[in-house]
Amino acid sequence: MTYRRRTAAAAFVALATAGSLAAAHSPAEADFSPQPQDVVSTGSDIIQNSFNFLADGYGQLPGYNTAGNRYRFVNFDSSGDAQGRSAFTDPRLLPTITGNGTLGESGAKYVKQSDIKLLNPTISLRAGQDLVVRPSGGGGGGRDAIINDDQRWIDVGRSPDVLTPENQALAFSKLNTKLLRVQIATDRQLIATSTTTNAPATISAEAILNIYKGTWKTWGDIPGYSGPAPTETIVPLLLPTDAGMWNTFVANVRKQNPGVTVTPDSLRANPNSIGVQQNDPTAITALPEAQRKNAIVPFPRGRFRTLNSGYYTVTSDGSKTNNYNTENGHRTPASAAGIQLLDGTTNTDVLQASAPYGGNFAYNAIIREDDLLSDTPWQPGSTLNWVEALFYNPDGPEPFVRTPAGEALLEAAGVTPEYHVFGTDNAEIDLE
Repeated sequence: MTYRRRTAAAAFVALATAGSLAAAHSPAEADFSPQPQDVVSTGSDIIQNSFNFLADGYGQLPGYNTAGNRYRFVNFDSSGDAQGRSAFTDPRLLPTITGNGTLGESGAKYVKQSDIKLLNPTISLRAGQDLVVRPSGGGGGGRDAIINDDQRWIDVGRSPDVLTPENQALAFSKLNTKLLRVQIATDRQLIATSTTTNAPATISAEAILNIYKGTWKTWGDIPGYSGPAPTETIVPLLLPTDAGMWNTFVANVRKQNPGVTVTPDSLRANPNSIGVQQNDPTAITALPEAQRKNAIVPFPRGRFRTLNSGYYTVTSDGSKTNNYNTENGHRTPASAAGIQLLDGTTNTDVLQASAPYGGNFAYNAIIREDDLLSDTPWQPGSTLNWVEALFYNPDGPEPFVRTPAGEALLEAAGVTPEYHVFGTDNAEIDLE
């Protein structure tokens, strides 16, 4: 596919020096109400950190907005919690039963799991507009949200997914334009276990398939297992069905087991599985010891790395909720202590059942083609539109995501900068 060329002057983006950042740095404003010319991004929770860093910087690394440009890059987090976790009904408001010692702890109060409901927080995608349910997830809140946004309040969809011909046809029918996919980085999903575990040092893709299907239920069912507990029951942890990392897991298991039918339902068939939140170390560390040492869960390496960077915060110490400025725990850094990644240093996909489980996935920005073709400059003093300034400029200075500053922020988010552009025919565009 071809694009019309234009003479592009350098964007008016003077990045602040490191010395000025101590006072100038501000965190991502997840509930900022964007002005009409701001660029708005929504979608995947696992990708949101890298976009937050690109927008507003991290530590001493300047983001796009650090320079004080008139119009901002506004990145909405995927949930009410800036750590990308779901909000729930307050259990204190639910009916309870009291344990009698046979059922639960005597005298303790319990609620039914089915009474606890997910809460979908609302936001204003543009200043002065009515509230909408916060777009969440790489599919519904990223790719599909931008396709269905006839108000054009969303400019960028964050998604690990590729675009299909059906996506392109639907976008054209609804928006009168097709879509571009700009990959800015690569992350890798691996298997996490407790640091003290009965799992082998490597678990093959075939084993992961059979464990999650419920065909293999103990460690001794895995051919060649030589660990300490062959009769112990494996506890496969299940991510929510609407989680982007669950979709990535299904896709990776399918790719690594060619010739075998793999469905989402088949990977939820093990009767010993437990449902957990995605991307959260406490999915393993909060389990009783007997389950913890036998638990496995798909986990993204980028999140593992940022957990160990001190970026996240512990919101509960196990006995109470930490509150801002009312107790010492309000800025206790969360970490990945207590869990480990199997084959954590691998980088290459091996599409064989005998290979260790692991799959790369893309950090994509989904954008409208007509935004790329726009002749309207974005920032005062610049000739570049917002797509050219931030994500893809076919003939001119590098977009921000591809500059050294942008790539440093992606690395700070725990992922590997990797740049590819895919056109409206979904084929990769030669950038040379």
